[in-house]
Amino acid sequence: MPLGRLGTLTAAAALATATLIGTSAPASASNYIPVELPLTTTGADGLGCSGDVWAIGNVYPDGDVAGTVDLNVRGWLKVFGVPAPWCSVTATVNWHNLDTGASGWGSVFLGSGNGTPFFWLAPQAGNVRLVTGAGRVAFSLNTNFPHSPSETTFTVY
Repeated sequence: MPLGRLGTLTAAAALATATLIGTSAPASASNYIPVELPLTTTGADGLGCSGDVWAIGNVYPDGDVAGTVDLNVRGWLKVFGVPAPWCSVTATVNWHNLDTGASGWGSVFLGSGNGTPFFWLAPQAGNVRLVTGAGRVAFSLNTNFPHSPSETTFTVY
């Protein structure tokens, strides 16, 4: 194959690849809106345990499942202010769609030192996916121990 023809084919292949990447990038990029469920102070299971639980997550306006909220629920569970791997709590997120009237919940266990020997470096964490439907949704973060109220409302798409 002549060298000029090989250069033309290479340039055409590069242009086709760049065009394919350029046109597919916006479709594969996911838009999201970050959301937070405020911190709740709670008791916890284990000798002398208590701590704080909260959630951060995302709402995806153009996601694969409409009306979905993905939350990462986190908890610093401590004894006298020091993270303790023997502390645990079950966090429950209750939701009520104010536009449709639908409601539901999801829960996650936070415990066992977050599954790492370095439990003092990061809060214990677990994931919850809630399919609330689109609309204004009220969320309440609760635990299976006495806790302070944690409520918020935001729009789910």
